[in-house]
Amino acid sequence: MSGRPAYTATTVALLWIAAIGIVLYWVNYFSGGEVQASAENCYRAFERNFPLPDGFVALCCVLCALHLRRGDERCLLWGLLTAGGFFFLGFIDIAYNLWNGMYAIFSAAMAAEIVINLFSLGFAAWLGAFFWRNRRSWLR
Repeated sequence: MSGRPAYTATTVALLWIAAIGIVLYWVNYFSGGEVQASAENCYRAFERNFPLPDGFVALCCVLCALHLRRGDERCLLWGLLTAGGFFFLGFIDIAYNLWNGMYAIFSAAMAAEIVINLFSLGFAAWLGAFFWRNRRSWLR
């Protein structure tokens, strides 16, 4: 990826990791359920709202990674959509967890939720900064 902005390869790898992570999360949620942090009906009702937006964000990750790898200007659009999606997912999850006392639950599933929350916001910030800083690389 010579001639590309610094951290392009890292960003592509993180996009693929994020997309695969989203898919694996939902496979586990609906099959084994180890990622479910609570058995409460309100938690399950809340979580059932996320496969569609998570799927959209995963799709954005894939499209961004493909275009970024090729140096295609469309990576800017998909990168910013991905960043916005991760900000939304992270903040809505954190709001639910705060309002419902979820962070007081000491379990492996809740620890994973915290990691997901931190990754969502951190990766969203990374993507936003990466694409904003390098936007002229793709704008013609």
